[in-house]
Amino acid sequence: MTTSGANNPGPGTTEADASGAADADAAEVADPDDDPPASQPDPLVGGGSIWDNLLHWVYLDGDRRVLTAALLVGVFGASLALIAADLITPAEAGDITAISAALVGGMLPFITVVLAINQLILSEEFGTTGAFFERLEETRDYRRSIENHTGYRPSPAEPSAFLRVLIESKRRTALGLKNVCADGPPELRAAVDDYVATTEPRDIDAIDTLEDATFGTFDVIAVIIHYNDPWQLQEVRQIREIHYHDLPEAAENQLDRLEDLLRDIHVARQYFKTVHMQQELADLSKILLYVGFPTLLGGAFVIVAYGNLLALEFHPYVYVVVVSATITALFSPFAVLLAYVLRIATVARRTAADFGPFVLQQQVPTEETETSDAGE
Repeated sequence: MTTSGANNPGPGTTEADASGAADADAAEVADPDDDPPASQPDPLVGGGSIWDNLLHWVYLDGDRRVLTAALLVGVFGASLALIAADLITPAEAGDITAISAALVGGMLPFITVVLAINQLILSEEFGTTGAFFERLEETRDYRRSIENHTGYRPSPAEPSAFLRVLIESKRRTALGLKNVCADGPPELRAAVDDYVATTEPRDIDAIDTLEDATFGTFDVIAVIIHYNDPWQLQEVRQIREIHYHDLPEAAENQLDRLEDLLRDIHVARQYFKTVHMQQELADLSKILLYVGFPTLLGGAFVIVAYGNLLALEFHPYVYVVVVSATITALFSPFAVLLAYVLRIATVARRTAADFGPFVLQQQVPTEETETSDAGE
């Protein structure tokens, strides 16, 4: 999906933005060693090896249905292995009914889990007409603020296009800052160039990812996870404070606009992350019901009828398959819960440090402060 504003500066775009955008292709390539710190990076996610990529798929990128199926295939294989090792004996009806009864008993708390999830989701939907009206007004004010900061009118309604407009405007503003500081002191130019060289490639990557992405797919959430606006905001504030005496008025205006846009991006990221997690929880509750009800019936059938099934004296392999399939089916709600909660928890952890202007992790921008003489 391509927004018209992403290609043409809106009425609020400054001349510095346009000239900076013209130099986009000539922007410096960021040194990998200069990467900004990730928001609360999960130590199991984000490396470059095959194992790390597999973990990244399991924790974030993978289709939850595929991951659930893979887990259940593993359970089925483990059941066959336990039967082959004579640790589970299909010929003993008492053992099989005991296993089934234990697993069915463990499934019953899932009813409470589903009710708790739906209560959490519905708590955001209940309210008075006044509350809904106030929410609508706040949303309208936010969109108008976005339009004033970006110059794109009207701002897109589709979340991926909305984020793309914000990041594109922020990128143009950063390039505009670089342009207006081109004739400044060497220390100021170096600080601005480093900031632009580090952030612009990541802006371009996010813009390209969002161009054809649809909200509801994980592509949009991946951008939300990895776009570290608190770190960028801290860098912008350090440039302003450390080089206060060297900043021309145009650079001050660009820095103001950068701070506004980074705040806008932060609010959008947090909101869309919340909506995505609500959707994930809603999907989880539905799938738990779809899977849990027939599984509960199947488990009850095995408990009641497995002894009679043994009396029919089928081929032993039939009982091996029945027992393995029963155990796998009774584990299916647990597999669904694991697959979905794993990603929800990972997303929450990797964005846990996104607390406005604070960067709550070990690697933070070098804390250089300088007391300004504005009051002298």
